[in-house]
Formats: sequence, structure tokens, C-alpha cells
Amino acid sequence: MRRGLVSALATILASCLASGAARAEEELRIALASGQSTVELAGEGLAIYDGDVGDALVRAKGRGTARLVAKQDGLQIQGAPGAPSGTIRHVIVEATDAVAVGKGVYFGRVEVGPDPERRGQLLVVNRLPLETYLLGIVGSEMNPSWPLEALKAQAVAARTYAMQRRAMMRAANRPYDLASSVISQVYKGAERIRPAVIQAVKETRGEVMSHHHELVEALFHSTCGGHTVTAQQAFGSPVPYLQRQTCEWCRPSGRYRWSLSYTVPELSRRLSKAGLLKGTLRAVERTGPDDALRIQDGGGRRTLDPRQLRRALGFSTLFSERFSAHTKSGRVAFQGLGFGHGVGMCQWGARGQALEGRTYRQILEHYYRGIELKHMY
Repeated sequence: MRRGLVSALATILASCLASGAARAEEELRIALASGQSTVELAGEGLAIYDGDVGDALVRAKGRGTARLVAKQDGLQIQGAPGAPSGTIRHVIVEATDAVAVGKGVYFGRVEVGPDPERRGQLLVVNRLPLETYLLGIVGSEMNPSWPLEALKAQAVAARTYAMQRRAMMRAANRPYDLASSVISQVYKGAERIRPAVIQAVKETRGEVMSHHHELVEALFHSTCGGHTVTAQQAFGSPVPYLQRQTCEWCRPSGRYRWSLSYTVPELSRRLSKAGLLKGTLRAVERTGPDDALRIQDGGGRRTLDPRQLRRALGFSTLFSERFSAHTKSGRVAFQGLGFGHGVGMCQWGARGQALEGRTYRQILEHYYRGIELKHMY
């Protein structure tokens, strides 16, 4: 992202988000990367502070760069004039407008320290206000050129999801609240911020969904393929507001219906690598998306959890767990519908409803039944 655009966005955000209710929004901790041996940093007026005592370790007068290198019990700062040569346990990084971490650009501040799950490696966490985080989320999870009402529905869903996860992760004493990938919510920092995204976040500021006075688990996905599925069906646990809902608005999605094919030996290699086979694969069969998935290998005939198969092949390869499968002439052919887990709001469906003139509240109330919309601040 061009430096001038980052500065302009920083100015716009400050003016747009400074207004609002007296109660400030929550701060979030977003894990940008884990298990890193090095971290590349850059930014106008780049400043690096000792995370334990607050002493300034690096202060760039113009645009500064630095490399953080993992050490056994912390990190070392390299490539920055005046940086100490010793090991620092963890650091806080700030910049005049935004901090560049690798190829991404992020508002707020960045903290880097030892990864508690990978000794001798680094964990990179972006700390920023919730509403600022949403500016990076909404355009990452949904096309920022889509109708405003769809973007507003995404903003409310993402805000609710973030606040619910924040409470859960802090109760568990975790070092961050959310990841930056599809595992939590896709977060690309300043990369996907557009005027419509800013408007959607500003016009729904502080608004969340609740059910019986508790924040809902605001799950969403790309394409449902004609109907959403229940939380019970997808994850094994019933959730009263996450029920099956019809949705024909996502037909324009390229993943409304899809097909995929592998040779039996190729699929056998992939499943063996994932530890899902006993010997060599012979066949895969599934009559429909609600039927049992059956495989035949060296251990005979048995059922396999579709979630395991999707994880083995990749979430962006086998687009959903709702598929049929047939083996014929040495190939396994998959015919599927939808993209994602299918629970909660269908994003392409939200787009279609917005194009028909429905409001973001109507969109949300269709996918999350029996919920209430309220302002937290």
C-alpha cells in the first residue's frame, strides 16, 4: 500500500471514529503471525520500546526499518540505527501512521515476543481498538464494492463475533483474542479499507447481536448453496439461533455449485499424508451431502468424517463438507454446494438481499433467528 494512502487513511479514521458515544470500544489483540524466526518492520517515525520497562530502543526520524530475530529467551533488534545489541524479552512497535509487518500494514501498535507454544520463535500481535479492527475485517471478509447494507450486516456480525471471542479467550488467559486467518476472521489490516467500509462501520458503531442478553456466536461463511445448516449438523452442538434457513440469493456465487476430481492414486497420497488411510485407497462414495461418507482401503469399508477429508485436501480446495462423491474408472468425482461451513450468515446471500433492498437488520434477522440488535456503546 502506498505510504501517502496509509497517511490519508490514518487521518480519515481519526476523524471518523473519534465521534461516538462516551464509552470507548474494547481493545483487541490480533495474532498476525506465530512461530516466526524473523519479523520485518517498517513505518514512518518507527519507534520500538522495551515491552517490560517502556524504554525507547529505536526512534526513526523519517521512515524506519528494523528486523527482529528470535533468540532463545526473547529477540534481538537488527538493521535499526542505535538499537541495543543485547536480547530483549519483548517489544512494542509504533509508527506515526501505521506499522508495516512483512507485506501487511496495520493500524494500532504491534507487540512481538516469545511464542508460548513454540520455544525459540516469535509471536506477533496487533493491538488496536475494536472499531479500527473492523475497518480491516469488513473489507477482508466481504468484497468492499458490495452494497452498503451487506457491508453493514458484515460489520455487525464481525463486531459481535470479535467481542464474544475476546471474552472467551481472555477468560482462558490466552495471549491473543483472534487470529488473522479464516480460522477466526480474515484480517488484512489497512489493505482492504475503502470509503464504503468506513461508512458501514461508522453507521453501525457499537451495534451487536444478542440472544437472551448474551452475545451470539455470529458465525458466517461465503456461500450456503441454497440453505444454511444448523450448528448441530456442522459442529455437533445445538445453538437455538443457528438453524437451517433457505437462501436463494447466493446463486451468483461461483461456489453455489462446484465439482472436483482426483485420480484414485493422487487422492490416496493426500489422505495417507493426513493419516486417514489404512493401506491404499480403493474407493470413496457418498450419495448426497447429508449421507455418510464411505471409503474403502486396506482396512476394508468404513465411514470417514467429511470434516477430516476437507481438512486433508484444504479448505480452499474442497469448498465445503456438503458434497457427493463417486469412484469410477480410476477417478473420484466430487459434486458439492456452497463454500464454507454453512452456518449463520451467507455472505453472498447478504449481498443478494441487499440488492433487493433489504436492510442490514433484515438480513441479520433472517440468518440469526430470534436475536436482538443492540448498542454496546
